[in-house]
Parts: sequence; C-alpha cells; structure tokens
Amino acid sequence: LKRNMMIKVVSFDIGGTLLEDSHDNPNNYSLKELAKIVNMPYENVRDVYKNVFQKSNGTLNELVGKFCNDLGISNTENLNNFFIGKFSDNNINNTISNDKITLIRDLKENGYKVILFSNSCCLFNNDAIKEIYDLVDGVFYSYDIGYTKDDKESYQYVEKTLNVKPAEILHIGDTLKSDYLKPVENGWNALFYGVSDDESVNCISSLMELYDFFDIRTSKK
Repeated sequence: LKRNMMIKVVSFDIGGTLLEDSHDNPNNYSLKELAKIVNMPYENVRDVYKNVFQKSNGTLNELVGKFCNDLGISNTENLNNFFIGKFSDNNINNTISNDKITLIRDLKENGYKVILFSNSCCLFNNDAIKEIYDLVDGVFYSYDIGYTKDDKESYQYVEKTLNVKPAEILHIGDTLKSDYLKPVENGWNALFYGVSDDESVNCISSLMELYDFFDIRTSKK
C-alpha cells in the first residue's frame, strides 16, 4: 500500500476494530440467532434491526417495540431476553489496548485528524471508547446521524461536519461491506481490517501496520 498524500482524516470503526470482541458469548447475540428466534429470513431481520437499533435513539422497550412492529410480530419472552442480554453490561467487556491508544496519539501528533465512525446502538455502553473521546476530533454514531455506513448520507454528514473532501478521508474497519466497499463507493479511501479473497481489497491484519502506511514513528517507550 502506498501512502495517499491527500489524506487528512483517519476514521476508525469501533466494535471489532478499536474494541476487541465485546460479548462473552457473541454467537448467542448475533443477528443470525435473532433470526432463528423470530423464525424469519436473516436478511429481513438484519434490515429491520439496522433501521431500528442503529438509526434511532430510545429506551430498550421503545426500540424492541418498534422492531416488533416493523417486522409485524409480537414480542415474546425469548425475544425480550435476547435484547436484554445483547445490551446488558454484564455480557460486554469493552477493552481498547494501549497500543491502539498510542497509535491514535501518534497519528494526531503527525498532523492527522482522527475520528470514530460506527454503526452502533445507543443502548451499548462503550466505557472504554468514552475514555478516548478527548483524544479524537469527532465521534459519529449511526443512531445520532440517522444513517448507517451503508447510506451515502452518513458519509456526506461526516464530510460536511469536518469540512473535508471524500478523498481526504481514510476509513479502517472490520466489516467488508460497511467498512470498505461502501466507503470506497462514496469516494473515501479504505483499509479492510481482515482477510479477503478479493485481491483488489486493501487489507491489514493489524492496526499497527498504519505506522508503515503513514510512515510515522511510534512514541511508545
């Protein structure tokens, strides 16, 4: 990968990228598991979940009620327990490594703006991320914007807020569609934090590879 001299902003996804896998039992709270509980096609459930839980603010009861209404189903004890468990602090271990915090500081010291850009739900309690809010230049959650990273409007919102052009932003995240394909489609630069069989996808296996990408030195002792 060659450094793009136009880049002014480095954008990070949060869950699975800056934060380690958060749930103690992530498979128990996946959208595939949710589809099984409501006995409906995964794609339908995924679309409604994103529209309700990732694009709206509200209480647990309000969001679950809207989810059921939009799917045309009744709430059940199993369904309610799924959402209680998914958003329970007891099931979430939010951690961000010191190396990643140092990386953000080093990017800032080298003149880059750093932002957080995430499809998330207002019910998640990201205490570890809150601790680095003062280090970054912007925090953009889908539930505040009203659009997810699948929607072009979210990219336009970030660009307008920061007063930068699409080509001046580099986004890094671990979901191929929303963290790589969609940003590229909307004119951003992107790095996929993962493995892809598509050789045209620019991949990294560690965020520490950004030191070479930007040709900066670490301040870590």
